[in-house]
Amino acid sequence: MSTHALFGGSFDPIHNGHLHIAREIVKSGCVDSVVFLPNSRHNFKKGSVLLDFANRFELVKSALGHGMEVWDDDSTGSGYTSDLLQRIYEKYPDHSFYWVIGSDNLASLHAWHDYAWLTTFVRFLVIPRPGFPLELDLLRKIRRKVLQIKPSPVSSTQVRERIAEGKPLKGLVPHALENRIIELYKPLLAKRGKSVAKPLAPAKKTFPWDLDHPEKKRG
Repeated sequence: MSTHALFGGSFDPIHNGHLHIAREIVKSGCVDSVVFLPNSRHNFKKGSVLLDFANRFELVKSALGHGMEVWDDDSTGSGYTSDLLQRIYEKYPDHSFYWVIGSDNLASLHAWHDYAWLTTFVRFLVIPRPGFPLELDLLRKIRRKVLQIKPSPVSSTQVRERIAEGKPLKGLVPHALENRIIELYKPLLAKRGKSVAKPLAPAKKTFPWDLDHPEKKRG
């Protein structure tokens, strides 16, 4: 039975911070591969994802390195992690999985849709983030493995802002994808006009990676 780390997010766009995390997970030897799962619908980022699913998927596919895969299982569906994982578990019964999550979002896991199912059936690969120490009470409530990874300063917001400002993306995205990313995002950002100067993600501290599938619990 092979084990995979499921790395969900919008990847809007994929950047070197995402790839750094994936490489470090592969290097740790705790899984056989890291599977990127670009989402089509994100309940935490409604209306803020710029690029369509097909192009984001292709960019991720083109950026993959050793021990990395990309699946399209989150191209449809409710946008909730529990629903996605139940589909994946049924589709791949001979595989085992970790769900990659940052320590900042771990604190709000109780508000995710189907929290009871998540804590019962999901193994989490927790990546600590600066400013969000791991709380033992939270860790005791989930099945988890903690992996210490050196932070990367790159974020999707940073990449989009540099494109909007006409600045180069050297060191932020894979070199082979730099022109393609600019080509895809520049007209979308221009269309947004002045609004691109505002953060496209929620107004909180920006982190390098989209390590999770954050969501609001249904009422």
